[in-house]
Amino acid sequence: MNSLGRNVHMSDQTTLGERVVIGHNVTFRGAVEVGDDTTILDGAVLGRPPLTTGNTTRELAAALPALRIGPSCIIGANAVLYTGTTLGASVMIGDLASLREGCRLADQVVIGRGVLVMYQAVVGARSRIIDGAIVTGHMTIEEDVFIGPGANSINDNEIYLKRFGLVAPAWHGPVVRRFAVVGASATLAAAVVVGEGALVAPGAMVVRDVPAWTLVAGVPATERRPVPEQERRSILERFGIQGP
Repeated sequence: MNSLGRNVHMSDQTTLGERVVIGHNVTFRGAVEVGDDTTILDGAVLGRPPLTTGNTTRELAAALPALRIGPSCIIGANAVLYTGTTLGASVMIGDLASLREGCRLADQVVIGRGVLVMYQAVVGARSRIIDGAIVTGHMTIEEDVFIGPGANSINDNEIYLKRFGLVAPAWHGPVVRRFAVVGASATLAAAVVVGEGALVAPGAMVVRDVPAWTLVAGVPATERRPVPEQERRSILERFGIQGP
């Protein structure tokens, strides 16, 4: 049996699984699918459509599929999840977080309080994005990545001209490979690749690709040292991966 709080507004395209718990003042808009054993806390807005007054650089899709929330998820208070986004099983979304349209979050992802995940971002299984971070549009975060609090990312190095329509629209978010860590308040420039197991120090500004299993720091970020071999081996062994 499902449990609904007070003042829950549910669209006629909402589908709930079994044993779903919904807090007070929750709004479902458009097509929303909620899996079994999911908890949605007070004030959340699910299935929000993207809107524009016609003055945005990026065109919005004419139609998007349903918002799909997998089983055993937790959606925090006052979180906003747009339509067209998909959450796997056991995903945690913190209070006040916002997930834009077209995102894909795999199983056991953690999105912290106040995190912004922009349009068409992809987050791999078990990755954690901590409070106040911004995941830019078209960004890819692979499995088992840690993004520290307040970290930022960029998907456009041509905004100076693009905002006036002088350059063709195109967006290229960063790619963060498996096991990497991006420290608190670090910034990733458009299209950079942070290699597998790499460490980006807090406050670093990454403007070029980071080699795998390497620590970078500074503004702009430069290579400082390799990740210790024992630490690399410990991580790989934890996941049953045979390293070189």
